[in-house]
Amino acid sequence: MTDNPDPRAEKATAVPIKDAPHAPFIFYEAAPIFGFTNGVVNITLTANRSYAGPDGAIVNEQMVVAYLRGNIPAALSLRKAIDNALLIAAPTGQKEVS
Repeated sequence: MTDNPDPRAEKATAVPIKDAPHAPFIFYEAAPIFGFTNGVVNITLTANRSYAGPDGAIVNEQMVVAYLRGNIPAALSLRKAIDNALLIAAPTGQKEVS
């Protein structure tokens, strides 16, 4: 808990971002593979796929849905965004949403 009764978000510099209508939404369930080669951070994202196999049995398998590649500043930016999103999602102990 904090002693500051009036917490406010840090002021951030606005970065203009243009929206590309074809930019994909990537749904993933795991990031099982990662590495660093020649200055490039690499992360492979996967999701579960279920289907009826040839004998009728249900088959579950992990499928690659994206290969993330970026330099160190890009990886740090991604980590900060994920950390901040998880912070927003964290329980606050309040019973009602304000």
